[in-house]
Amino acid sequence: MYLTNVSKIKEHELKREGSKGVTIKYLLHKDVGAQKLQFRLFTINVGGHTPLETHAHEHEVFVLRGKGLVRGGDQKTVVNSGDVLFIPSFEVHQFQNIGDEKFEFLCTKETRFVEVFDLATRVLRSITRKY
Repeated sequence: MYLTNVSKIKEHELKREGSKGVTIKYLLHKDVGAQKLQFRLFTINVGGHTPLETHAHEHEVFVLRGKGLVRGGDQKTVVNSGDVLFIPSFEVHQFQNIGDEKFEFLCTKETRFVEVFDLATRVLRSITRKY
């Protein structure tokens, strides 16, 4: 078993192109024994947002605090504390803080599936480069 407190976990700034005012705490991950997923705490400052992105892993999200605008595919919806959402694999998505306080949510990220998918993608790319 692994146990810690969120106050002891280091906060990382999301330094990806298209992001603004976002930090992440990696609550559970492979370094503490969670081999199949990451469990993360996102905090988005007022006016901030995650990048608009799409990828192989899905997300399960629980909104803890604040008000956000979430884009999922061609839909945009306002979410608040207590809301739960699911973002499937390869759906274009983005989280944006549209409130007047920090927007915080818990979010999972599959890791096992993604590692296998990424490996297969790299192999296919290397094969196609040869021809």
